[in-house]
Amino acid sequence: MRFVKRRDLLAGSFVSFFASALAAACGSSGTGNTAGDGGALAEGGNAEGGASDGGNADGPKGTDAGLPIGAPITAPKDVWTWVDFPGAVCDDGTPTGIGVYLSSKSDKVLVFMNGGGACWDYQTCAVLNTSTHGPYGAAQFTSASAGGFVGTVLENGGAANPFNGWSMVLVPYCTGDVHAGDAVTTYTAEAGTKTMHHKGHANIMEYLARLSPTFAKAGQIAVTGSSAGGGGALFNYDSFRRYWPTTPMLMVDDSLPPFEGSGIPDALRNVWFQSWNLGPLLTPICGATCKDDLSKIIPALAAKYPNDRMSLLSYTQDGVISSFLGITGTTFEASLASLTSEVIGPQPNFKSFVVTGGSHTMLGAPATTFTGGVQLSTWLTQEITGDAMWKSVP
Repeated sequence: MRFVKRRDLLAGSFVSFFASALAAACGSSGTGNTAGDGGALAEGGNAEGGASDGGNADGPKGTDAGLPIGAPITAPKDVWTWVDFPGAVCDDGTPTGIGVYLSSKSDKVLVFMNGGGACWDYQTCAVLNTSTHGPYGAAQFTSASAGGFVGTVLENGGAANPFNGWSMVLVPYCTGDVHAGDAVTTYTAEAGTKTMHHKGHANIMEYLARLSPTFAKAGQIAVTGSSAGGGGALFNYDSFRRYWPTTPMLMVDDSLPPFEGSGIPDALRNVWFQSWNLGPLLTPICGATCKDDLSKIIPALAAKYPNDRMSLLSYTQDGVISSFLGITGTTFEASLASLTSEVIGPQPNFKSFVVTGGSHTMLGAPATTFTGGVQLSTWLTQEITGDAMWKSVP
């Protein structure tokens, strides 16, 4: 796993837990009692104030009516800064926030959602600990950002980074719900109880209320993420679009493919909807049957935003996600092939970048990731610039 810090990122350090975690989802003695509530997720960083980014406190032109708008974020230019959000919380209820890099060189903005596993019952949340837990604040972000994110899409100054020079937002991950939940859920088992603040989506809405006036004049916005963060980018894309309805925008889901139907086992998909309260987020996007087939979000978003480019990055037999889903690498490959050909293939504005192998995530090394002789950095640049040659590979 090459990105930020292995401990902080994606699902890398939790690979060995996922197979047994699925079994827990299908037959755990724990139960989840879900209640909606407001929240957030987070990473950590340098808690500094500074010069304003020059945002418009009224929010982006054309923002959907009724959306909350907060104060613009103020921070020094061209350095990473941690921003606390008292209304955003990690799974343990502690406050969190986001890391921001306000560029003086570009009006474009990269939003990256971090990964780090997931959990959905007492066994996965309290025993196996298959997701990154809170707290996550300034200290954690300072540690994660100390190396400058060299080689990743968050490296500002990296010549091979297709987002080089952009303003950047790092959304940490400590809610265990693929950045998509809005629930406080108490899991009960013979061993005890565990209360989890699955507030990933609620946190995103907290952040958007302030990011929208901060980047009111953004020239382009890229909504991205890896592993759990890739799912977060996909599931929250419509929420970003509500805040910037006329701004050029694109989406990159790195390594969390929303397989068709039972490609994601029914029991697992059902417990996610129950424990994390996914319905209020996903049903308005892809309908009530989206609960039975998460892949429906792809044609729904592609049709709703025909001028936006969206993409899925995946290895053919991703070892982390196949273990997470409790399936073999061969089964994963078959589900991925079906998704890319039957669901993504017909979409003119949604493409896939598929690499042979069992590795996991690509945005940590876009310059050294290739498939069919195509460099990921080059392919992402085509997506960003609207290049007519951009297509699914291989």
